[in-house]
Amino acid sequence: MNKTDQKYNCEVIQDLLPLYRDCVCSSSSRQMVEEHLEECADCRRIADRLQDTRLDSQLVKEKNGVLSAHAKKEQKKTVLIGMITAGVLLIPVLVCLICNLAIGHALDWFFIVLTSLLIVASLTVVPLTVPQNAGMWAILSATGSLILLILTVCIYSGGDWFFLVTIPTVFGLSVVFLPYVIYRLPLPEALARCKGLLTMLWDTIWLYATIVICGIHSADPEYWQVAIPITSICVLIPWVIFLMVRYTSMHPLSKAGCILWVLGIFGAFGNDLFMLLAFRKWDIRISHANLLTWEAAWEDNLTGEFYWNVADANVSLIVLIVCLVIGAVLFAAGCRNRKK
Repeated sequence: MNKTDQKYNCEVIQDLLPLYRDCVCSSSSRQMVEEHLEECADCRRIADRLQDTRLDSQLVKEKNGVLSAHAKKEQKKTVLIGMITAGVLLIPVLVCLICNLAIGHALDWFFIVLTSLLIVASLTVVPLTVPQNAGMWAILSATGSLILLILTVCIYSGGDWFFLVTIPTVFGLSVVFLPYVIYRLPLPEALARCKGLLTMLWDTIWLYATIVICGIHSADPEYWQVAIPITSICVLIPWVIFLMVRYTSMHPLSKAGCILWVLGIFGAFGNDLFMLLAFRKWDIRISHANLLTWEAAWEDNLTGEFYWNVADANVSLIVLIVCLVIGAVLFAAGCRNRKK
């Protein structure tokens, strides 16, 4: 082999060496490189140098050091901004404290101002000063500050409505923010696999707590007869859908079909079940359907029996049929795709 051919081969092999080292070249290229390295000492020295990863490790270490130093510098700036913000929020607190004491009043409405500013601080200072999961801690601290504000106002006004306001407030905030919070919250491995289930349990408990506290304050003996059955029926539907989506191994299309079946059956018979549980009256609404007329044609005011008008029955029947048919199509499509 002449020098020109040798140089040409070495240039090609040296271009392939990085790919050869990372094992991303084709088998034929790899074989060609290995055969050439057996014959060429210069290319073997270059290949040996490429195998030395000390330089790469040093570069990675220096890069991580630079990024870490930059992150710490930015964190210090953020904390400084948070402290300045906290100092600014202290100004109205001190002004209210001085005014409250100057006019000879006890520290009453001062605490209302203080707890109100705690909410502002939770949404401004906390995200700037917490290094990790700032959004989660901001939500938790803002919720705690809001509960403290409600308690302060309740005490100041001499009311007895603290739990009546707090429980529905916590329930509403949980529905909106709990999925994000529990996703970010570090939990033991056993609980980390059940975050969806924990969210559903938490929301269910606070929903029933809301119903109970409203019943206590209403002092209506008929409240429980109506509230508990309708709440239980309405809670059952999302639980069935959640368990079906989360813990069944069906194809997504099959799950969608089952959900349509559940919604269609609930829409057709849910109110009938509620009337049975609440008033011990059973009448199937769709049994009064008559697609030939849409007027209220069934009513019994003499006996006081519960009734449905024909228009409602027709709508319920149509919705049930549509949900069952579309659900069957989706379920069959899911089964077919699963077999593939």
